[in-house]
Amino acid sequence: MEAMQGQTIDVIKRMKEITLVMKTPEQVLESQGVTPQDVEDMLDELQEHVESIDNANDLHSIGGLAPLLDYLRNSHPNIRAKAADVVSTVVQNNHRSQQLVMEANGMEPLLTNFTSDPDVTVRTKALGAISSLIRHNKSGIADFRLANGYAALRDAVGSESVRFQRKALNLIHYLARIAQTLVSYPSLFPRIMMHLASSEDSDVREAALRSLLDLARDRSEKPDT
Repeated sequence: MEAMQGQTIDVIKRMKEITLVMKTPEQVLESQGVTPQDVEDMLDELQEHVESIDNANDLHSIGGLAPLLDYLRNSHPNIRAKAADVVSTVVQNNHRSQQLVMEANGMEPLLTNFTSDPDVTVRTKALGAISSLIRHNKSGIADFRLANGYAALRDAVGSESVRFQRKALNLIHYLARIAQTLVSYPSLFPRIMMHLASSEDSDVREAALRSLLDLARDRSEKPDT
């Protein structure tokens, strides 16, 4: 038991050290010889630590959540992408951390990266983080909808990037299964879904067909008004 407690303390200590680095201005890190690759490696380590729900929640307590979200605006695309990966791990199946990220306005930089980042990997990772953030999170879904997230999903499934398409289709599939929210916007999706159902990529085809089926089922089950 003592060994486990010591290990936990060591992890928290290390997370605090990483937090200090994340709070350090980029120019200062560069002047000290810290490279973008060093930062990526540090974020990789942090992601391993926050796979534990307790550690994920502790990240906010030790002051690490805000600088992590700031990294979503970093000048280096690989760091923006990696930061989104870490956020996704922090909030996955973790209602407490979902709420903390929402309260810290974490949705805003994620949406910005998802919709307009010039790097498609950054856009894909941001979408993955959004997907984790709004799953089983009604307020998150509402915020995503109000921010024109569904229109952004429509654009994403029309992307030339297969990975980006898959992420978007998986989120559409989830939203169509758990709510009637998408039924309010039927014109956004069916035509492009039908196009993607003939994609050369089997995963894209399957996801598009699943989403079409869910949309059709949801509409048929919706009572007439």
